Amino acid sequence: MPRAPLTPVPPSRITILKTARALEDSLNLRRRAAPESDASTATPPNKIANGLWIAGSVLLSLVLFVQIVHHYRNELAANSSLNGPLTSIYRALGMSLVPRWNLGAYEVRQLGASTAADAPGQITVRASVKNGAHQSQPPPLLRVTLQDRYGNRIAARDVPPQSYLPHATALSLLSAGQRIDAEMAFVDPGANAVGFEIDACLPAPGGGVACANDLSAR
Repeated sequence: MPRAPLTPVPPSRITILKTARALEDSLNLRRRAAPESDASTATPPNKIANGLWIAGSVLLSLVLFVQIVHHYRNELAANSSLNGPLTSIYRALGMSLVPRWNLGAYEVRQLGASTAADAPGQITVRASVKNGAHQSQPPPLLRVTLQDRYGNRIAARDVPPQSYLPHATALSLLSAGQRIDAEMAFVDPGANAVGFEIDACLPAPGGGVACANDLSAR
């Protein structure tokens, strides 16, 4: 059978084919070299996952730590070394902080009551207050309760430190074992008041005031 004559390929088409083959060979060379270069620079997936786990664990631990500190903030604030930093932080956050001091560590002693000729109708009550705790604590409120001869309460008054410290002494904390003198003036209740009781009190974390005698009674 006679063969069909071959159709000559135009020179321009030959040039295009050669160029296409050259580009294909170049791309193949780049593809073979690409895995080696990428492997040397890319971070393995397991290392990225480990880093994310570590970062997440650190973040969760920090959140848990903050929650624990906030839950026990009043107890922690009773530590003299932590009181200042915690008070500053909560003040900046606009939140109240009431340290849970050791009320039972205060020792209050009555030193008597007297009247003065230059202050008629007034009775002065004296006492001493000692911080028996092993760390510094604030001077307490002193609750003075006047009693009749049957032990019934006639009147009571909470006296803050700035009102009972002599000569307006400025005192933020009582060091461990420190003793101070207290002096308080009241309107003389008359002959019905034959005795008085003094108790150490402090603001309670839940609000109000807590006193040492109330805690011991419980």
